[in-house]
Amino acid sequence: MAEIILHPEVESALLAATPIVLLESAVLTAGMPDAPWRENWEIDALEVAVPGWNRTESLALELGRRMESTVREHGAVPCTTAVIDGNLHLGLDEGSLETLIKRGHGAKASMTSMSHCMQAGGCAGTTVSGALLACRILNNSLDRDSNWVPTLATGGIGGVHRHWQDCPDVSVDLHAMATTRACIVASGSKSILDTSATLEVLESSGVPVLGWKTGRWPAFITKTPVDAPCITRVEDAAEVKRTCSTQWDVLDLDASILLANPLDDSLALESALHDEHAAAGEDAATERGASGIDRTPFLLGYMADATKGRSVAANLALLLDNATRAAEISCLLAGPHLA
Repeated sequence: MAEIILHPEVESALLAATPIVLLESAVLTAGMPDAPWRENWEIDALEVAVPGWNRTESLALELGRRMESTVREHGAVPCTTAVIDGNLHLGLDEGSLETLIKRGHGAKASMTSMSHCMQAGGCAGTTVSGALLACRILNNSLDRDSNWVPTLATGGIGGVHRHWQDCPDVSVDLHAMATTRACIVASGSKSILDTSATLEVLESSGVPVLGWKTGRWPAFITKTPVDAPCITRVEDAAEVKRTCSTQWDVLDLDASILLANPLDDSLALESALHDEHAAAGEDAATERGASGIDRTPFLLGYMADATKGRSVAANLALLLDNATRAAEISCLLAGPHLA
């Protein structure tokens, strides 16, 4: 029988109202290779983006460790979410993390596929919607008068794929955000998506989108264009906290709040070059029949090789920065919301 397994450290943090940052793990099973930095990728790009990175270790395993250590360094408890042997784990130890990456290669569990993955005894990384399902479970486990709300760190949210007019392909991440209380920190939507369409769906779904010291929607691993869609600018974590408090405590709304945290321009790719590779990747994916859950990993892998690893280095940098920001927000949300 499938179970939900709460890591003892996470359980203790919940009972003590300690800050917790939930982490999705699809980036470990389907977004990053279970292999070291490739020899034909640019080493300088990696060293600038994430100094001290262990190039001999699996990218996925090193990232999983780094995400958790970053959350801890900024005062919160990490809660990596994943499905292992059919059980939904809320928090992983080192052994479980290694098992996930080795046995969950290429597998993702979303809110849509979670129940089947669990009953089948599967092993998979959680997408944003899968991690938001974990957020909902934690929220429901608390006393009704508790004001704790989870914070979730990810790289980029799923959204509306390009060419949706011909073949509608919309991530369940957007539905999950519209129905789950959580503060999500991301660097926009994945660069292979239709940005404008994704934002339109978020708006129509009632999901507030805030920009961390920016009034423009970040372009994930590329430099944010001057004509990027407008979003609501916030200047500090306290302003994010007040917005969350009003959203959930005053208005009693159930949608998430999305905090868009842009990647530093010095690490971002040029938009024109990225778009050229993205278009070529779309054509290649269509030719190979990569669709559904297989399409995103294929496109990300194509982009990594086309940019000689620069897209991977940028992704690593923004993931760790988002973990930092999420921990800071979590530390504020763990206290009285309206203080």
